[in-house]
Amino acid sequence: MKKAVGTVFAAIFAVTVLASDGTALRPCAMERLPPGSVKPQGWLLKQMEMQRDGLTGRAEELYEDIGKSDWLTGGKRGGQFAWERGPYYAKGLTALAFALDDTTLKARAKKWIDAFLASQRKNGDFGPKNRNWWANMIALWTLRDWCEATGDVRVVPFLERYFAYQRTAFAAGDGFAKDSKWAVARVGDELDVILWLYRKTGKAEWRDYARTVAAQSADWTDYYHKGGDGSGRLGYRCHIVNYMQGLKTPPLKWLLGGDEMDRAAFRAALAPDGWAMLKYGRPDRAVNGTEPLSSRSSTQGTELCATAEHILSSQVALEALGDVDIADDMEVAAYNTLPATLAPDGKGIRYYCLLNQTACTNGELGFRQNGNGYFATVPGPYSGFGCCRSNFHFAWPKFAESMWMKREGGLAATAYGDCVVKTPLATVSETGGYPFADCVRLEVVEAAGGEWPLFVRIPGWCGDASVKVNGVSRERAKPGSFMRLSRAWKKGDVVELSFPSKPAVTRWKDDSIAVMRGPLLYALKLEADEKIVDAADCPKAKKDANGVLRDKELGFPMKELHAKSPWNYVLVADGAGGTPQFEVKGEGLERRLAVKAVRTDCAGWGTMREDAPARAKNPPPSPVPAAETKGAAETVELVPLALTQLRITLFPWTEK
Repeated sequence: MKKAVGTVFAAIFAVTVLASDGTALRPCAMERLPPGSVKPQGWLLKQMEMQRDGLTGRAEELYEDIGKSDWLTGGKRGGQFAWERGPYYAKGLTALAFALDDTTLKARAKKWIDAFLASQRKNGDFGPKNRNWWANMIALWTLRDWCEATGDVRVVPFLERYFAYQRTAFAAGDGFAKDSKWAVARVGDELDVILWLYRKTGKAEWRDYARTVAAQSADWTDYYHKGGDGSGRLGYRCHIVNYMQGLKTPPLKWLLGGDEMDRAAFRAALAPDGWAMLKYGRPDRAVNGTEPLSSRSSTQGTELCATAEHILSSQVALEALGDVDIADDMEVAAYNTLPATLAPDGKGIRYYCLLNQTACTNGELGFRQNGNGYFATVPGPYSGFGCCRSNFHFAWPKFAESMWMKREGGLAATAYGDCVVKTPLATVSETGGYPFADCVRLEVVEAAGGEWPLFVRIPGWCGDASVKVNGVSRERAKPGSFMRLSRAWKKGDVVELSFPSKPAVTRWKDDSIAVMRGPLLYALKLEADEKIVDAADCPKAKKDANGVLRDKELGFPMKELHAKSPWNYVLVADGAGGTPQFEVKGEGLERRLAVKAVRTDCAGWGTMREDAPARAKNPPPSPVPAAETKGAAETVELVPLALTQLRITLFPWTEK
């Protein structure tokens, strides 16, 4: 008899996870697919193609600290040349190359992989600098991805030699704390690779070594639950990027035998009633940090690096824990904050994403880091510090990679968006235009035969989801769950998912409101005047590029944006509890929310701050008194945050 493919699929994973000596890891809830298994389509594909043709494709020409990195040249210049930026870029380049199945990008990625592997010394250490724990963590992740995608036989022996060297160094007292606060904060990045090596080889020594490495991590579990001292001596946990990058560590520690506090830490870090969200939270499921955790101000920002790391940590946590709310959060980060921080043509980034962004200029921002003179909100190739321009490249491809996973011998649709997933079990085409549309259609294009389960995620925000298989309705879908659909899937089978949603408001600083519809955050899009500015005026750009700036030469100009439409709107609440009434108009990318609004000059709303003239004033406390409003009510339309460059996202409101 023909054995079910799904049964074999599950058995292979179980063998690699479980040990037989009583000290087994907890099994992961799911398993990610190799890079390249999920091919984006539609809007998502366009974002990644713009990245390929934009900053990712031209980074080695634009940035000397990448194109002439010590990792490639064997140089000894040190500083940014020998630290994180080259491996950061290679990590994203490799992920994008396989997501797009792009031959040119794959060849470029191989150049970096070959350089990493060739840099290993006889003692097992590698890279242009001895014992460079943090930068090497990034390279290790890239090597693991490359091995998963290509089967390159050089990678596993390389990793084993390096971890043996590292284990000896640790025994001599040369731990992560002797390297840097970044290594202590970001232990989860290496831990994930060590656990992969253990599953790959089945050698208990790597499982045990994973516990040794985990013990050197900053205590993220305690911090996410309780807050407290986030200073540098404990891994600089109050740093916005560390905060998001650290999210992967507690779930991995839980697999190693941690307690339930480890399992609950990811949820605690982003809980609406948790200390971090109450002090620093945003409606896009991010926290503000410029660069330390800052405040709930509508014009504080979150860093592009933090958004990318949020997506990647979500992938790791989702694989380990299998919780629907992790995937819900990942979608919100990917479909809102990420595109709102990138230039719409793929040729620029913004170091910080502000919810109320009424100008993108090189003026004074009043932030502790990246203030005046660093183009921190100006879209272009030299916005802010050099870390984000090096690190953001993996965000879109890692999100696409996370949309499907293996589970219980079958497949799980974990995050939605147009794509095609190809595995030994089946090839499935996913269409429908999500998240801009409410429906997802899954069609089996090829099937290997045999019965196996297909798990479809029912988002926690959707209380009225419906599921049909070949036109037949299934039982009522429970919000915040994975619905199991088990059958002998065959070519032509279709699953239709409907996720109807209504506009919903949440409350923020001074009772301002944000508007969500499903996974999308909506904003008032402001019309903008563009002004090309000289990147040479940015001291950080000159320092990072060693005096060579090629932005204009290569067609990647810095563009200041100035709002030319008013933003001093107050939404009119004509419903119970101060809730505006919205009318949904249009379909797909053209879907927008119409709402009544009036204008006000209350508290200077609609003007820029005197102390930080590159930032708008915060909305006045709500409800705004009727006497402070002016003119008749008019209808304004809100669009998804992803489709804006200048916008208002947090609004004051007034009673009817």
